[in-house]
Amino acid sequence: MVLDKKIIAALKTGGAPLTQKEIADKVGDINRAVLLGYLRCLVDLEKIKAKDSGKAKIYYL
Repeated sequence: MVLDKKIIAALKTGGAPLTQKEIADKVGDINRAVLLGYLRCLVDLEKIKAKDSGKAKIYYL
């Protein structure tokens, strides 16, 4: 899985927690629905963490 490594790399270089849109911008040309699936999977596998921040969900390591 190359995409999961790109997502984790984006979170490492970002420093601060990132929203789904910010991750999509850093990863490149990807459908947001597909990205959301990967993010949920990475959270379930406990490779990344997520929390709600108002209407948005933010992701971090």
